[in-house]
Amino acid sequence: PGKVVAELAQIPDFAGCATVADYVAAGLPAHLEPEDHRVDIVLDELDLDGARDPATLSGGEARRAGLARALVVQPDLLLLDEPTNHLDLPTIEWLEDRLAGWRGALLVVSHDRMFLSRLTNRVVWLDRGTVRVRSDGFRDVEGWIEAAYQEEEATLARMDKRIASETKWLREGLTARRKRNMGRVRALAELRSERRQR
Repeated sequence: PGKVVAELAQIPDFAGCATVADYVAAGLPAHLEPEDHRVDIVLDELDLDGARDPATLSGGEARRAGLARALVVQPDLLLLDEPTNHLDLPTIEWLEDRLAGWRGALLVVSHDRMFLSRLTNRVVWLDRGTVRVRSDGFRDVEGWIEAAYQEEEATLARMDKRIASETKWLREGLTARRKRNMGRVRALAELRSERRQR
């Protein structure tokens, strides 16, 4: 509540906007709409003609228009979905500089490793339903991921070894100790179930 959120969508929706300036201004909250100077400034920074019909924009120009709309609000939280797609190198560098000094929070989804390395201070990795957080940014994230996979493999190997040991015990010694060890049998079933889920 009370926080401003803006997003850069993969594909901008120009419906109902006659000009690029209209599209960018539509991103402003109603109480800020008269502040046309914000729109003009961001259009100038991104080298966009505000009078142009947005339907005629190239992929890179449409992407820059989407960035302009997201940035003009100066949001508390900026959501960026593949922000460097269709952008040329000077625009990517401009965006990196602009976001490096960003005072709000950024949530970025991107395959651009260089962009992520330059801007992030925390990585959230969602893998097969598991969320892992790294507080060191994107640098050496491959090593971190590899270590996570190795740890998972070691855990699974220990689990497999325990299952084999308990299964052997179950086959060889259950009859003489049936009542007393039903808890151990249940624990083995739970361990097998947990292993199947991984």
